[in-house]
Amino acid sequence: MLEDTFSDIIGKARFGKGWSPDELAQKAQMTGARIGALEGGSDPSADEIERLSAALSLDARKLAAIARSEWEPRSREPIPMVRWIDGKIGTYPVNGYLFIDPATGEGALFDTGYSPDQVLAEIKKEKIRLVALCITHTHADHVGGADRIHAATGAPIYLHSDEFSGGGRPPQGITFLKEGGEIPVGRFRIRHRRSPGHTPGGTTFFIEPTNGLEKPVAFVGDALFAGSLGRAQSTSTYPVLLRSVREAILSLPKETRLFPGHGPATTVEEEQQHNPFFTASF
Repeated sequence: MLEDTFSDIIGKARFGKGWSPDELAQKAQMTGARIGALEGGSDPSADEIERLSAALSLDARKLAAIARSEWEPRSREPIPMVRWIDGKIGTYPVNGYLFIDPATGEGALFDTGYSPDQVLAEIKKEKIRLVALCITHTHADHVGGADRIHAATGAPIYLHSDEFSGGGRPPQGITFLKEGGEIPVGRFRIRHRRSPGHTPGGTTFFIEPTNGLEKPVAFVGDALFAGSLGRAQSTSTYPVLLRSVREAILSLPKETRLFPGHGPATTVEEEQQHNPFFTASF
């Protein structure tokens, strides 16, 4: 099941444009009441999809496929080196991921899934030596429990310094990412790309195929969901988010498996073909 429905997508796009429901209704030649109903989960007509797509700069064909439940990512086969942390914050599901080099037993964690107990239990069960805790962004559902995991394992916490651009004191154990730097984990090297917009220092982590990893993998946090985006931090950062996802994530090799902070995994190629936030060809 996709993380975002038709109603989520139009709501995020409207927020990104900085419009009220009535303003969107005027631009799409609809009523404010109907916009409210659609954002509340009512099924859209084909004409409504066309009108809203035109007003919100979305791809109508891609949006229609999601509205009609005609598309979900095909790429569901497991990758043995990637373990899913099935976390929750309250009742809301959130993903974390462990990447393990089976030859060395070293591992890296990508976000905590708000589930430090589950992470530490998996590390103990698999006899992993955690050498890196890579944080895509500092929202609580992605970083919650990082201090406990760091204290238990000694693994440094890697994140972008822009996550603290608005103030706040970074916790102990943090190593700020450096442009062009790499993080070693066993026989692999983790590269990182800035993908701001959802947060100021949002980061995507990327591992190239080698040593038995057959396809590239990228851990994207909440910058991108299958068939959608995370919510922009503000109206002013909405174009930043669109640009960073296009340039930092959808420019990766087409076969790259993308692991988001919520919802199912997808691939670069599937997002190029099916994500309605992107109307131009790649």
